[in-house]
Amino acid sequence: MKILFSTIIGRPNVGKSTLLNNILEYDLAIVSSKPQATRDQIMGIYSDDDYQLIFTDTPGIYKTKTKFGENLNAQSYESLKDIDLVIFLSPANEEIGPGDEFICEKIKNFTNKIALITKIDLENSEEVLKKKAEKLKSLGFKEIFAISSKDHGSIKKLINEIKKYSYEGERQFDEDMITEKSEKFIAKESIREACIDLLEQELPHSILVEIDSFSEEEREEKNLVEIHSTIYVNKESQKGILIGKGGSKIKKIGISARKKIQRKLGVNVKLFLKIKVKKNWVNQEKIFKKFDN
Repeated sequence: MKILFSTIIGRPNVGKSTLLNNILEYDLAIVSSKPQATRDQIMGIYSDDDYQLIFTDTPGIYKTKTKFGENLNAQSYESLKDIDLVIFLSPANEEIGPGDEFICEKIKNFTNKIALITKIDLENSEEVLKKKAEKLKSLGFKEIFAISSKDHGSIKKLINEIKKYSYEGERQFDEDMITEKSEKFIAKESIREACIDLLEQELPHSILVEIDSFSEEEREEKNLVEIHSTIYVNKESQKGILIGKGGSKIKKIGISARKKIQRKLGVNVKLFLKIKVKKNWVNQEKIFKKFDN
């Protein structure tokens, strides 16, 4: 058995969560065109007969003015401890800028690191890709791969390349285990994902989700779980937006979240949502560490 621990790192919205989901062939991490969808380190476990590859998806590193943003960045840096391979992502349709260079400076001393040029379905010009690869080489990467989330073959090839960095060791997790995260965490993230999907650009970043209860009393008999959850917003004016006219918005969020949870957990779900205000939670570390981790 060969094993490997790796971290997927990069700016917000470069395809980190999409990559993890494609490797696992399971929708574990939130995928959104809106930045900062990932708030927690999420471990994904790929297993086959001979290999176990452990990937950590991280929040996008960005310049921030809030305590919450600082916490997200700190999580990404924390993920670099005791790992075997750094996987750095940069999209084909965006130039390498100061944000990328800042991250590359943070990982410059890692011997084992690879760069992935993502989203080549959006920009596949040979000239553009060659120029980007040259820039990445100048930033210290010896191995550079171009991938598209829409090309399953390129993901399979990437997995085989990553396997080359693995080493002999004992299996770390059960073969059928995809993540160390609980079903409660997956439910929480599914509710937050529904909010991201259905709300305007900025509001999802002002939301915290807490699972108040996760009852499995009827799971064995009816394959049913009952979930009660509270969605917290940053200020009073956001509460009305989240509820919507006549409760229309929160109803849509509830329906979407329930379907996501059912699909991911393979159970029937009764979901109950309520909304509360926690003023300026983004600058109160005790609050966001309690409710969003």
